[in-house]
Amino acid sequence: MTHETLSQPANPTQPIASQPEGQRVDPQFVNPQPENGSPFEMPSFHQCWWRYLSPRFDIPVKGQALLIHRKKVARGLLTLKEARISGWNTAWHQALSDDRIRELHLLKQTSAWDYFRVRMQAGQDLSQITERLTAPGFPCWLAPAPFQYSIDLSQGLETYLKGLSHNSRKSLKKKTRLAQALKPTLVTVSEAKAVDQFLEELIQHHIHYWDQKAGYSYLNQAEEKRFLYEWVLALHQSGHLVLERLLMDEQTVNLSLGVRSDNTFYWLFTVNTGLFSNYAPGIVGLYLRLEAYAQQNIQQFHMGPGDYFYKIQSANLTLPCVDLYIINPNSWKGLLYHQWLKRKHGGNINRENIQDLSP
Repeated sequence: MTHETLSQPANPTQPIASQPEGQRVDPQFVNPQPENGSPFEMPSFHQCWWRYLSPRFDIPVKGQALLIHRKKVARGLLTLKEARISGWNTAWHQALSDDRIRELHLLKQTSAWDYFRVRMQAGQDLSQITERLTAPGFPCWLAPAPFQYSIDLSQGLETYLKGLSHNSRKSLKKKTRLAQALKPTLVTVSEAKAVDQFLEELIQHHIHYWDQKAGYSYLNQAEEKRFLYEWVLALHQSGHLVLERLLMDEQTVNLSLGVRSDNTFYWLFTVNTGLFSNYAPGIVGLYLRLEAYAQQNIQQFHMGPGDYFYKIQSANLTLPCVDLYIINPNSWKGLLYHQWLKRKHGGNINRENIQDLSP
């Protein structure tokens, strides 16, 4: 992978190491407990997200926890007003709490919107939520969403390895064994000055990789970069930030950013630098992390959404998710969109299906 220089965004966030005390994130937002076990539910995340919105989002209304996003569909011929929970990456599952349901009722009275969408982990509480919403007249629709992947370490590393398929276990051990010649070492980054440098490297490699793979990285947006700097600052102050650098032959081959909350780890970013790619640094780094985390009493290693082969091969826990659509009965566009959802998915997920999808 060719290196490229990362240019700082216009009016960049000050480096973490040089943040004046008066400009640091308000301690009330450095809350260690996410609402539903997702790092995207942390108050520190919401605080940063509100401050730096990407220009690609057309958001006319921002409430306490919800927002309205103008979303173009049908090749840009139609604009729908989608209400949703605030969040930078809504691919991770979120929680539809009582407070958010109350705010949705208020939003119906005060603002024009067509439908509300939230991605939720499939579970028995979905039946109760849909009943509460359909009673006051909200049509609801449940559609399958991509799986999310996790590794259960609650019984220890050896139990996890034994639970893998023969081919997955064999492949993992073979790649780890071959890399031993390069003395792979996992280095945790915690000093403020090192955090700045690490984040700059991670953004640089993330942009390079996704520009080549997909033609574009969202971190090309100055606002997205500023958000990431601010959020990392909040997580660093709260002690929940986990930055790790994998070295092979004393050279950086992989960079990883995650969040630890209690005994759960959330793997948010991981990117290879391109060095020693034939030694599978991403897989080797994953194994070393699992080995270390098992000793630190981490019981869940959450890899999030994305049907990447390494996730499918290494996960021993697959989390089914659904997209819950709540239609505004006062919106003709919303009701039309409801009919389109029915045709697209060919049938709602009923209560029996929800039970079957429960993890």
